[in-house]
Amino acid sequence: MDPDPSTQPPVIESSNKDSRNLEQHSMAAATRNHSSSSNLETEGFGISAFSRFTSGFGSLLPNTEESSQGNATSTQSGVFESFTKGLVDSSRNAVKAMQVKARHVVSQNKRRYQEGGFDLDMAYITENIIAMGFPAGDISSGLFGFFEGFYRNHMEEVIKFFETHHKGKYKVYNLCSERLYDASRFGGKVACFPFDDHNCPPLQLITSFCQSAYSWLKEDIQNVVVVHCKAGMGRTGLMICSLLLFLKFFPTAEEAIDYFNQKRCVDGKALVLPSQIRYVKYFERILTYFNGENQPERRCMLRGFRLHQCPYWIRPSITISNNSGILFSTRNHPKTKDLMPEDFWIRAPKKKMVVFALPMELGLTELAGDFKIHFHDRQGDFYCWLNTTMTENRKILNGSDLDGFDKRKLPSPGFQVEVVMIDYDGTLPARSEVDSACKGSDVTSSGHVAATDGGVAGHSNRSDIAENDDVFSDSEGEETGVSKSRQAQAASGIGLAHPDHASNTTTEQMRNLTQGAEQLSLRSHEPSQINASKEPTAGGAGNPAPGTEIRHLDSGGASDIKAIAADASVFTFGDEDYESE
Repeated sequence: MDPDPSTQPPVIESSNKDSRNLEQHSMAAATRNHSSSSNLETEGFGISAFSRFTSGFGSLLPNTEESSQGNATSTQSGVFESFTKGLVDSSRNAVKAMQVKARHVVSQNKRRYQEGGFDLDMAYITENIIAMGFPAGDISSGLFGFFEGFYRNHMEEVIKFFETHHKGKYKVYNLCSERLYDASRFGGKVACFPFDDHNCPPLQLITSFCQSAYSWLKEDIQNVVVVHCKAGMGRTGLMICSLLLFLKFFPTAEEAIDYFNQKRCVDGKALVLPSQIRYVKYFERILTYFNGENQPERRCMLRGFRLHQCPYWIRPSITISNNSGILFSTRNHPKTKDLMPEDFWIRAPKKKMVVFALPMELGLTELAGDFKIHFHDRQGDFYCWLNTTMTENRKILNGSDLDGFDKRKLPSPGFQVEVVMIDYDGTLPARSEVDSACKGSDVTSSGHVAATDGGVAGHSNRSDIAENDDVFSDSEGEETGVSKSRQAQAASGIGLAHPDHASNTTTEQMRNLTQGAEQLSLRSHEPSQINASKEPTAGGAGNPAPGTEIRHLDSGGASDIKAIAADASVFTFGDEDYESE
């Protein structure tokens, strides 16, 4: 039987509807569930993200701080290092620029070697002779020498230069007495010939230097000698010019000096001190006349000085010295130490000169070889170096011959210094003839002495000794005239001291007195004892007659100088025009 079609479809529809409803319900439930789960997931996601953010922020907050501190520290250190490095580089460049500027300022007019990256106070005088400034900057030259490396040649640069250009072929000559350094820095090739700055060496030292340099140069044609003092000009110039003469580069000192000056300085003013120039000329004379051999030192006695065309503002004190020390000083001598210079210079207005010598003494000091005369004056010191073997007994020096005279505050045109010496062998001549002549004229018939030490006649006789000194006399005519007038004064002094015996003074006694005074005079070939008249004569007592006014002088002190200043005619050195101030 066929099923009922009316019943089947509804059933099918119903079941289909139910299944659809079920499916829809399931789908709706699933959708709701999905929606709910989606909402939950979304909600959970939001919560987890926030909690993760907050918890992560909270948990990671200290780590972030440490990291920030680490990053900041590393950043700061990096910035500091960069800043420090930049500052150091900038400072180094600035110091280098300042150093270069300082070195150029210190070197002034000197030529500098500026090739191959070097910038040194150095000049090639010849291919084998180099002049340079002091190589400073090494602690072996002392603390000051170490700091001098900032503005002078630095030791390291100098060594680098010679090791680059003259390795194993150079020898350094240090002329500084005030600076030394470790010779091993130059491989031991260092020789020292020291003498003071702005001064002159002994002539023997010049000869020794030239012989040493010549021996080194002849060993190898590529050998070089490097000569330096402090600035590499004065002392260095003196020695190099002498070496040029020794090596026969030039026949005269003037040519050698001119050549060195042009090579060393851009303005040709390197060796300029008169005394140092004088010593180069001395060495030329040694080479010319003595075949380069040093001569024995001539012994002299320095008698005194004359200042010609001397204005009133030049009244210096005097120091005489040599390379060993001080020989004489007016500041220390018993007769002058308590006097101002204006008091011990004797003025001769008509001749426009002043004279200095010690009364009653043979001279100021004995000299042999090199000596220095230093004049200390309030307007500026000046000085000179001389050598007794190379200098005549009477030497006149112009202002241009004196070191430092051109730097004085006040000009003195025409000013000259006359240095007066006499030959001296260290012994005094016999006095028998002199004593007999003096005794024969001084002793009267009653046994009284005509003049005593400190008496009028005695003072005149002592002044005659100095007055008749032809070394200080301007001319023979003046000397003779003054000698006669002083002898007449001596004779009159005898009469004043002993009026009772004036008639007993005969012409023969006057002649004997004259001869005695002339024999006592200090001539350049016959020095004698000035104090001979101080000895008591045969009469013994030596007391002047009562009632006679006599001026007593302390010959061992400053009163002799004061007496001369008070009456310059007593001590005129043969000049009749001397007058007191």
